[in-house]
Amino acid sequence: MWRVLVPFSIIAVLCAAAIWLADHPGVVTVAWEGYEIRTSFVMGLLVISLSTILGVLGYRLFATFMKSPAGFTSFLATRKRKKGYDALSKGMVAIAAGDSREADLYAGQAHKLLDEPAMTLLLAAQAAQMKGDSAGATRFFEEMRGHSETEFLGLRGLYVQAGRVGNKAAERTYAEKAFALRPHTPWAAEAAFTAQVAAGEFERAASTLDKMLQVKLLTRDVARRRRAVLLTAHAMHLAGGEDGEKALQLASDAVEMEPTFAPPVALAARLMGEAGQVRKAGRLVERAWATHPHPDLADVYLTLVADEKPFDRLRRVKGLAARNPGAGESQMALARAALAARDFETAREALEPLLVGEPSQRVCELMGALEGAEDHAAAAQVWLTRAIHAPADACWVAEGYQSHLWVPIVPETGAFDALNWQVPQQRDGERAALIPPMQVVAPESQSEPVSSAEATEDSPALADKSSESSEEASEEGAAVDEAAPRATLPEHVVVAPDDPGPEGSGIEENGANGEAAKW
Repeated sequence: MWRVLVPFSIIAVLCAAAIWLADHPGVVTVAWEGYEIRTSFVMGLLVISLSTILGVLGYRLFATFMKSPAGFTSFLATRKRKKGYDALSKGMVAIAAGDSREADLYAGQAHKLLDEPAMTLLLAAQAAQMKGDSAGATRFFEEMRGHSETEFLGLRGLYVQAGRVGNKAAERTYAEKAFALRPHTPWAAEAAFTAQVAAGEFERAASTLDKMLQVKLLTRDVARRRRAVLLTAHAMHLAGGEDGEKALQLASDAVEMEPTFAPPVALAARLMGEAGQVRKAGRLVERAWATHPHPDLADVYLTLVADEKPFDRLRRVKGLAARNPGAGESQMALARAALAARDFETAREALEPLLVGEPSQRVCELMGALEGAEDHAAAAQVWLTRAIHAPADACWVAEGYQSHLWVPIVPETGAFDALNWQVPQQRDGERAALIPPMQVVAPESQSEPVSSAEATEDSPALADKSSESSEEASEEGAAVDEAAPRATLPEHVVVAPDDPGPEGSGIEENGANGEAAKW
């Protein structure tokens, strides 16, 4: 209804105004330069209205003419930007679809049409990576470093490129620069820290760890664990060199942070034994053994006292085993010491609980050595043959890596502190192959002593030689010493500043509760 009333009202008002003007005619007189112009009021009003309309129309035409170059330029720029974004979108779709040819084509178009380095350079670099142009991708990433808004992204791309070609030095450099630019970024912090450890730059790695804790990329517990690993790695790198005192101090600090972590405990105990601190080293091993028995701890404990008589060593190992009775490592350590002391009955009693079910490789090897020492050549051969296909014992395991030696950096993945002490997975009937550890900073090669059982584990035909060797040892009155370490710890690996954890967590001097070993 309003649609009818409104137009009707407007027409009615206009008609009323026209009638009123017709009933009240007037005269408009204009005098100018001796001229006098007279007309009716209605005509004068019409002339004024037409003049106003023509003036406004002329001004608009003049303004449009004056702005036409800028408008035309703006039109061209808008059209160019639209084409550029269209090419950018198509290039991103091509990247997602894996079409390197289309991605490279649209990346070039977007780079020419758009002044957006954050997007066009990234698209061009990804297209170059997709088609295998490493030099081109590196060039684009380097160009990105010249722009403040894309500098970090360029460092990220250069870091990835350096990793693909195996340039560890460049990889570390880019990671450190990225971490300095944005310390709150997890990947940059982790990459810089891991690269520094792998390069043996322990003090710089410790400084990076402090910054990671400061910006709250790590919790205090995680930082404590990492610092313990760094200290252990650094101590292993220094062990065996001229700076043995510093190695011992670093290993002891690591033990304070992780008192049950086998690598620093074994290293600290070994260094203490070499320094003449035999009692303190023994208490250190006993304390860790009470909760986390480990073969490395047994190796060190069996060799702490130089020129020790086998029966005295057996008495000490009985005290160690009493701190964690029933544990498999306690039984094997006791069997090794008893075998060296030629106390075959004690050795057999220690191994008997481990024979239930399917014994592991180490148990079979010890049984073979025991039978060989007792002149049971046939039984020794059976056990050594059985050891070849026996279930694997626990070792340090990570993705694509397993070894009896602990290392701070996993060689296959480059991960820091990723090794776990566990039984490796293997197919039925397959013997686990231990991979030699990667030396981050190449130490001097050290030979590994081989026991009679280890010498025959790969071939049953060597069992007779093992039996003959044990017979010769019996005739000469020499004991088969199983106390020799299975392997020597690598020399590599980190110094760190003060521990971020709570204070007062020092090593107890009295060791764990239980029967103290007699020295």
